[in-house]
Amino acid sequence: MRRATYHHGDARNAILRSARRLLERTGAATLSLRQVAEAAGLSRQAPYNHFASKEALLAELVRDGFVRLAADIRAAADPKAAAERQLAAAGEAYITFALSEPTLFRLMFSRELVELRKYPSASKAADDTLQALAEIVRRIDKADDRKGLVLASWSIVHGYAVLCIEVGLEGRRSVRQRAAQFAGLLTGR
Repeated sequence: MRRATYHHGDARNAILRSARRLLERTGAATLSLRQVAEAAGLSRQAPYNHFASKEALLAELVRDGFVRLAADIRAAADPKAAAERQLAAAGEAYITFALSEPTLFRLMFSRELVELRKYPSASKAADDTLQALAEIVRRIDKADDRKGLVLASWSIVHGYAVLCIEVGLEGRRSVRQRAAQFAGLLTGR
């Protein structure tokens, strides 16, 4: 059978779109460049024209995930709101992202399949996500140890998100309440 889309005008983006769709269905470990090419309607060689390896393709998905997560955190935290509410909104955005795309979320924090330091743009996007949270923590009046508070904030929401994904701790119905509860703990209110 002959493929109608063999010569594709935007192969790189078609590969990334197909990889995103397949990621949630197959998981990162079993995802193959061959599957991605076939799903995109491209030749088996096409992914190698844009990505040196499967890890490079996954690193681009990780980069995109971190870019979107940082944008979600920044968009959720209204700078006019009280610091505790900003932190709660950021936590809610973080947990919601994790629950919406659990396979991508796992991949973003797994060094088993993607070593971020080998991919500067993905590493920068990860750092920018932490920076988005740090910007909110800087607004908290009583933050004597801002670095520690950033780490604690990230650890709490990340741990909660992982528990929700991996063991079904709680569903989406509890996200807003838990995020507010965590923010209150962290701000001492």
